[in-house]
Amino acid sequence: MRNKMKYGIKQLWDRRKRWLRERVDIKLPWSDRERAILHPCVAHRGWSGRAPENTLASFRLALGEPSVQWMELDVHLSRDQVPVVIHDPTLKRTTGVKERVSGLTVKELTRLDAGSWFSPKFAKERIPTLDQVLGLASGRCCLNIEIKGEDSPPSAIASRVLEDVRRRFMEADVIITSFRPEVLTAVRKLSRSVRTGLIVEDNPPHLIRTVQSLGCGMLSIGFRHLTERLLQQAAEAGIAVMAWTPNRPADLSRLVHRPEPIMICTNYPDRWLAAIHRQEG
Repeated sequence: MRNKMKYGIKQLWDRRKRWLRERVDIKLPWSDRERAILHPCVAHRGWSGRAPENTLASFRLALGEPSVQWMELDVHLSRDQVPVVIHDPTLKRTTGVKERVSGLTVKELTRLDAGSWFSPKFAKERIPTLDQVLGLASGRCCLNIEIKGEDSPPSAIASRVLEDVRRRFMEADVIITSFRPEVLTAVRKLSRSVRTGLIVEDNPPHLIRTVQSLGCGMLSIGFRHLTERLLQQAAEAGIAVMAWTPNRPADLSRLVHRPEPIMICTNYPDRWLAAIHRQEG
Protein backbone atom coordinates (compact mmCIF):
# COMPACT_ATOMS: atom_id res chain seq x y z
CA MET A 1 0.00 0.00 0.00
CA ARG A 2 1.29 3.43 -0.97
CA ASN A 3 2.50 5.39 2.08
CA LYS A 4 -1.01 5.56 3.55
CA MET A 5 -1.70 8.89 5.24
CA LYS A 6 -1.74 8.35 9.01
CA TYR A 7 -3.00 11.85 9.66
CA GLY A 8 -5.82 14.01 8.37
CA ILE A 9 -5.09 16.63 5.74
CA LYS A 10 -5.02 19.46 8.31
CA GLN A 11 -2.53 17.62 10.51
CA LEU A 12 -0.31 16.92 7.52
CA TRP A 13 -0.39 20.57 6.49
CA ASP A 14 0.50 21.69 10.03
CA ARG A 15 3.39 19.23 10.17
CA ARG A 16 4.69 20.49 6.81
CA LYS A 17 4.60 24.12 7.99
CA ARG A 18 6.57 23.23 11.12
CA TRP A 19 9.11 21.34 9.03
CA LEU A 20 9.46 24.33 6.67
CA ARG A 21 10.14 26.73 9.54
CA GLU A 22 12.84 24.41 10.85
CA ARG A 23 14.50 24.21 7.41
CA VAL A 24 14.49 27.99 6.98
CA ASP A 25 15.81 28.60 10.49
CA ILE A 26 18.91 26.44 10.02
CA LYS A 27 19.39 27.34 6.32
CA LEU A 28 19.91 23.80 5.03
CA PRO A 29 19.81 23.06 1.28
CA TRP A 30 16.74 21.40 -0.17
CA SER A 31 16.81 17.81 -1.39
CA ASP A 32 14.53 16.50 -4.17
CA ARG A 33 12.43 14.74 -1.56
CA GLU A 34 12.05 17.92 0.46
CA ARG A 35 11.04 19.87 -2.66
CA ALA A 36 8.39 17.24 -3.36
CA ILE A 37 7.07 17.59 0.19
CA LEU A 38 7.02 21.39 -0.06
CA HIS A 39 5.35 21.38 -3.49
CA PRO A 40 3.29 18.16 -3.73
CA CYS A 41 1.89 17.19 -7.11
CA VAL A 42 -1.87 17.06 -7.63
CA ALA A 43 -2.63 15.10 -10.81
CA HIS A 44 -5.21 17.27 -12.60
CA ARG A 45 -8.14 15.11 -13.73
CA GLY A 46 -5.69 12.25 -13.24
CA TRP A 47 -2.66 12.11 -15.51
CA SER A 48 -4.64 13.98 -18.13
CA GLY A 49 -1.61 14.80 -20.27
CA ARG A 50 -1.22 11.10 -21.12
CA ALA A 51 -4.76 9.70 -20.91
CA PRO A 52 -8.31 11.03 -21.34
CA GLU A 53 -9.17 13.31 -18.43
CA ASN A 54 -11.35 12.09 -15.56
CA THR A 55 -11.26 8.45 -16.65
CA LEU A 56 -10.07 5.42 -14.72
CA ALA A 57 -7.16 5.14 -17.17
CA SER A 58 -6.01 8.63 -16.26
CA PHE A 59 -6.35 7.97 -12.52
CA ARG A 60 -4.55 4.63 -12.73
CA LEU A 61 -1.63 6.26 -14.53
CA ALA A 62 -1.37 8.88 -11.79
CA LEU A 63 -1.54 6.24 -9.08
CA GLY A 64 1.30 4.41 -10.82
CA GLU A 65 3.69 7.28 -10.05
CA PRO A 66 4.75 6.90 -6.38
CA SER A 67 5.46 10.62 -6.02
CA VAL A 68 1.85 11.56 -6.73
CA GLN A 69 -0.02 11.77 -3.44
CA TRP A 70 -3.05 13.72 -4.72
CA MET A 71 -5.47 13.56 -7.64
CA GLU A 72 -8.03 16.18 -8.70
CA LEU A 73 -11.38 15.35 -10.32
CA ASP A 74 -14.67 17.01 -11.25
CA VAL A 75 -18.20 15.97 -10.31
CA HIS A 76 -21.69 16.47 -11.71
CA LEU A 77 -24.93 14.67 -10.88
CA SER A 78 -26.65 12.33 -13.29
CA ARG A 79 -30.38 12.56 -13.89
CA ASP A 80 -30.90 9.96 -11.15
CA GLN A 81 -28.72 11.93 -8.71
CA VAL A 82 -25.54 9.85 -8.84
CA PRO A 83 -22.21 11.74 -8.68
CA VAL A 84 -20.24 11.10 -11.87
CA VAL A 85 -16.73 12.24 -12.75
CA ILE A 86 -16.67 14.60 -15.72
CA HIS A 87 -15.59 18.22 -16.13
CA ASP A 88 -18.12 19.78 -18.51
CA PRO A 89 -21.87 20.05 -17.84
CA THR A 90 -22.34 18.80 -21.40
CA LEU A 91 -21.14 15.58 -22.99
CA LYS A 92 -20.17 16.87 -26.43
CA ARG A 93 -16.43 17.51 -25.92
CA THR A 94 -15.46 14.18 -24.38
CA THR A 95 -18.12 11.77 -25.69
CA GLY A 96 -19.54 13.42 -28.83
CA VAL A 97 -23.09 13.17 -27.43
CA LYS A 98 -25.22 16.32 -27.63
CA GLU A 99 -26.75 16.04 -24.18
CA ARG A 100 -26.22 17.47 -20.72
CA VAL A 101 -24.80 15.24 -18.01
CA SER A 102 -27.86 15.96 -15.88
CA GLY A 103 -30.13 14.74 -18.68
CA LEU A 104 -28.98 11.09 -18.62
CA THR A 105 -29.11 8.38 -15.98
CA VAL A 106 -25.91 6.96 -14.53
CA LYS A 107 -26.50 3.76 -16.50
CA GLU A 108 -26.72 5.74 -19.73
CA LEU A 109 -23.70 7.89 -18.89
CA THR A 110 -21.42 4.97 -18.03
CA ARG A 111 -22.10 3.34 -21.39
CA LEU A 112 -20.63 6.29 -23.32
CA ASP A 113 -17.18 6.28 -24.91
CA ALA A 114 -15.20 8.91 -23.00
CA GLY A 115 -11.77 8.02 -24.39
CA SER A 116 -11.76 8.01 -28.19
CA TRP A 117 -11.61 11.81 -28.39
CA PHE A 118 -8.15 11.58 -26.82
CA SER A 119 -6.85 8.52 -28.68
CA PRO A 120 -8.39 5.45 -30.35
CA LYS A 121 -6.53 3.22 -27.88
CA PHE A 122 -8.74 4.61 -25.08
CA ALA A 123 -12.01 3.81 -26.86
CA LYS A 124 -13.19 1.56 -24.02
CA GLU A 125 -12.87 4.23 -21.34
CA ARG A 126 -16.14 5.25 -19.73
CA ILE A 127 -17.34 8.09 -17.52
CA PRO A 128 -16.68 6.78 -14.00
CA THR A 129 -18.82 7.33 -10.95
CA LEU A 130 -17.34 9.15 -7.99
CA ASP A 131 -17.64 5.96 -5.96
CA GLN A 132 -15.48 4.10 -8.47
CA VAL A 133 -12.70 6.68 -8.19
CA LEU A 134 -12.95 6.76 -4.40
CA GLY A 135 -12.57 2.98 -4.37
CA LEU A 136 -9.56 3.17 -6.67
CA ALA A 137 -7.84 5.83 -4.56
CA SER A 138 -8.71 4.50 -1.11
CA GLY A 139 -5.54 3.83 0.88
CA ARG A 140 -3.38 5.04 -2.00
CA CYS A 141 -3.74 8.82 -2.31
CA CYS A 142 -5.85 11.83 -1.33
CA LEU A 143 -8.47 13.37 -3.60
CA ASN A 144 -9.40 16.94 -4.44
CA ILE A 145 -13.06 16.64 -5.44
CA GLU A 146 -14.18 19.70 -7.36
CA ILE A 147 -17.95 20.04 -7.34
CA LYS A 148 -19.22 21.48 -10.61
CA GLY A 149 -22.90 20.56 -10.84
CA GLU A 150 -24.20 23.74 -12.45
CA ASP A 151 -27.50 21.96 -13.14
CA SER A 152 -27.97 20.73 -9.56
CA PRO A 153 -29.04 22.51 -6.36
CA PRO A 154 -25.96 23.02 -4.15
CA SER A 155 -27.47 21.11 -1.24
CA ALA A 156 -28.31 18.13 -3.45
CA ILE A 157 -24.90 17.66 -5.02
CA ALA A 158 -23.10 18.37 -1.75
CA SER A 159 -25.20 15.74 0.00
CA ARG A 160 -24.63 13.07 -2.68
CA VAL A 161 -20.88 13.66 -2.78
CA LEU A 162 -20.59 13.47 1.01
CA GLU A 163 -22.64 10.27 1.06
CA ASP A 164 -20.14 8.60 -1.27
CA VAL A 165 -17.15 9.88 0.73
CA ARG A 166 -18.60 8.70 4.03
CA ARG A 167 -19.52 5.30 2.64
CA ARG A 168 -15.83 4.78 1.86
CA PHE A 169 -14.72 6.24 5.25
CA MET A 170 -12.57 8.76 3.37
CA GLU A 171 -13.52 12.01 5.12
CA ALA A 172 -9.89 12.56 6.18
CA ASP A 173 -8.52 11.79 2.71
CA VAL A 174 -10.47 14.30 0.59
CA ILE A 175 -10.90 18.01 0.21
CA ILE A 176 -13.99 19.35 -1.57
CA THR A 177 -13.46 22.44 -3.70
CA SER A 178 -15.61 24.62 -5.90
CA PHE A 179 -15.76 27.94 -7.73
CA ARG A 180 -19.26 28.30 -6.27
CA PRO A 181 -19.43 29.69 -2.70
CA GLU A 182 -22.97 28.37 -2.32
CA VAL A 183 -21.70 24.82 -2.84
CA LEU A 184 -19.02 25.24 -0.18
CA THR A 185 -21.59 26.64 2.22
CA ALA A 186 -23.81 23.61 1.57
CA VAL A 187 -20.92 21.23 2.24
CA ARG A 188 -20.06 23.02 5.48
CA LYS A 189 -23.68 22.80 6.70
CA LEU A 190 -23.62 19.04 6.12
CA SER A 191 -20.15 18.33 7.51
CA ARG A 192 -17.87 20.07 9.99
CA SER A 193 -15.02 17.64 9.40
CA VAL A 194 -14.52 17.43 5.63
CA ARG A 195 -12.16 20.17 4.46
CA THR A 196 -13.22 22.60 1.75
CA GLY A 197 -11.45 24.96 -0.62
CA LEU A 198 -12.44 27.94 -2.75
CA ILE A 199 -11.32 27.96 -6.39
CA VAL A 200 -10.56 31.28 -8.09
CA GLU A 201 -8.77 32.21 -11.27
CA ASP A 202 -7.61 35.70 -10.32
CA ASN A 203 -6.60 37.51 -7.13
CA PRO A 204 -9.42 39.86 -6.06
CA PRO A 205 -9.18 42.11 -2.99
CA HIS A 206 -9.65 40.51 0.43
CA LEU A 207 -9.34 37.02 -1.03
CA ILE A 208 -8.04 35.33 2.12
CA ARG A 209 -10.82 36.96 4.14
CA THR A 210 -13.34 35.52 1.68
CA VAL A 211 -11.82 32.05 2.01
CA GLN A 212 -12.03 32.28 5.80
CA SER A 213 -15.62 33.53 5.72
CA LEU A 214 -16.62 30.36 3.86
CA GLY A 215 -14.96 28.15 6.45
CA CYS A 216 -12.44 26.88 3.90
CA GLY A 217 -8.98 25.58 4.68
CA MET A 218 -7.62 25.85 1.15
CA LEU A 219 -7.37 28.35 -1.69
CA SER A 220 -7.05 26.95 -5.21
CA ILE A 221 -5.88 29.71 -7.55
CA GLY A 222 -4.75 30.10 -11.15
CA PHE A 223 -0.97 29.88 -10.88
CA ARG A 224 -0.33 33.12 -12.77
CA HIS A 225 -2.06 35.06 -9.97
CA LEU A 226 0.13 33.84 -7.13
CA THR A 227 2.00 36.62 -5.36
CA GLU A 228 4.40 36.66 -2.43
CA ARG A 229 1.95 38.79 -0.47
CA LEU A 230 -0.94 36.39 -1.07
CA LEU A 231 1.17 33.42 -0.01
CA GLN A 232 2.23 35.26 3.13
CA GLN A 233 -1.38 36.15 3.97
CA ALA A 234 -2.46 32.55 3.40
CA ALA A 235 0.31 31.24 5.66
CA GLU A 236 -0.62 33.67 8.43
CA ALA A 237 -4.26 32.58 8.17
CA GLY A 238 -3.41 28.86 8.10
CA ILE A 239 -4.81 28.51 4.58
CA ALA A 240 -3.25 25.92 2.27
CA VAL A 241 -2.63 27.08 -1.32
CA MET A 242 -2.92 25.08 -4.52
CA ALA A 243 -1.78 26.50 -7.87
CA TRP A 244 -3.54 25.40 -11.07
CA THR A 245 -2.72 24.44 -13.81
CA PRO A 246 0.98 24.92 -14.68
CA ASN A 247 1.93 22.55 -17.49
CA ARG A 248 4.92 24.21 -19.15
CA PRO A 249 8.29 23.06 -17.74
CA ALA A 250 9.36 26.68 -17.21
CA ASP A 251 6.26 27.44 -15.12
CA LEU A 252 6.66 24.28 -13.06
CA SER A 253 10.33 25.04 -12.48
CA ARG A 254 9.52 28.56 -11.31
CA LEU A 255 6.94 27.29 -8.82
CA VAL A 256 9.14 24.61 -7.28
CA HIS A 257 11.85 27.27 -6.74
CA ARG A 258 9.56 29.11 -4.32
CA PRO A 259 10.22 28.69 -0.60
CA GLU A 260 6.52 28.76 0.35
CA PRO A 261 4.49 25.54 0.53
CA ILE A 262 2.36 25.29 -2.62
CA MET A 263 0.41 22.31 -3.94
CA ILE A 264 0.90 22.09 -7.70
CA CYS A 265 -2.03 20.87 -9.79
CA THR A 266 -0.82 19.82 -13.25
CA ASN A 267 -1.78 17.63 -16.19
CA TYR A 268 1.80 16.33 -16.31
CA PRO A 269 3.14 14.73 -13.13
CA ASP A 270 6.23 13.69 -15.10
CA ARG A 271 7.06 17.35 -15.84
CA TRP A 272 6.50 18.23 -12.19
CA LEU A 273 8.89 15.44 -11.18
CA ALA A 274 11.50 16.64 -13.72
CA ALA A 275 11.23 20.17 -12.29
CA ILE A 276 11.74 18.82 -8.77
CA HIS A 277 14.85 16.91 -9.84
CA ARG A 278 16.32 19.96 -11.59
CA GLN A 279 16.45 21.88 -8.34
CA GLU A 280 19.82 22.78 -6.92
CA GLY A 281 20.29 22.45 -3.17
